[in-house]
Amino acid sequence: MLLTFYAGEYEGSPDQVILGAYYDRGLGRWSEPEVWVHVARRATVNPRVFLGPDGAVWLIAPVNYGKRWCSGGTYLFLKRSYDGGRTWTDLELLVERKGLLGKNKPLVEGEYILLPVEWEATWSASFLRSEDGGETWEVVGDLGRAAGARLIQPTVVRLSDGRIMAYMRSQEGKIFVSYSNDNGVTWTCPEPTSLPNPNSGIDMVRLRSGNLVLVYNPTVPLLKPEKLHPAWPRRMPTGFEAWGPRTPLVAALSPDEGRSWPHRIVLEEGDGEYSYPAVIQDSEGAIHVVYTYRREAIKHVRLTEAEFIG
Repeated sequence: MLLTFYAGEYEGSPDQVILGAYYDRGLGRWSEPEVWVHVARRATVNPRVFLGPDGAVWLIAPVNYGKRWCSGGTYLFLKRSYDGGRTWTDLELLVERKGLLGKNKPLVEGEYILLPVEWEATWSASFLRSEDGGETWEVVGDLGRAAGARLIQPTVVRLSDGRIMAYMRSQEGKIFVSYSNDNGVTWTCPEPTSLPNPNSGIDMVRLRSGNLVLVYNPTVPLLKPEKLHPAWPRRMPTGFEAWGPRTPLVAALSPDEGRSWPHRIVLEEGDGEYSYPAVIQDSEGAIHVVYTYRREAIKHVRLTEAEFIG
């Protein structure tokens, strides 16, 4: 497995780089992190690593070219690896549109790619969509604007009826949901789910069984609270007027494609921040979750589907 994340003196600092590590199943441990992306005096953020439609490993690398952090100055770049992440190509510009960010893994089906993003300056969830393996892209959806809500960082799954479902982080106290009936071209107006959200990142995966797993913080935002951690940005960007505790962190399982989430595993419940999860299922059926551990490390947890129900 490959893991990628970012680190720096503080969030948004100009020394911020993207790091990567490898998991050795035989030894049962992670390698020491190494720098995968470093742009001098530019903060890199929210990397995503996944198997691309061309068979290479893709690394999405956002780089901030704005004067302020997370305020619309980000460009999305791409690096590729043809040897399992050991070496990487140079950065190439993914799209020329400025101000797109995002955090979660894409939906990749053959030549079709749906990459979740958002307009960082307006806090509105959107998507980059390609039907030719990433040769060309179109930006679709403006879901926050459509709902009149501050929604970012969509996570997407394909449902059994062919629709695509997107869950979104929000400042509105709930995770929001939207559906596409036409392969991501158009989206329903987002609506709040019953699941709380404190303006914190989420991620979701569809298991081979058809069950869904969602990782999130089940708390609600507070109005103008103190910073959660000294490593937060020195100047908070627009869109952070409200947030809430990022503990506990839970993984929930839905047996009915998101209509209910009756099974939960508490991953963390102590003091501190446990956030920005990423979740996948491996070829052997194990569920892997990684997340920020107190803004000081990345933690990896391995789960089985049986643990949710047993």
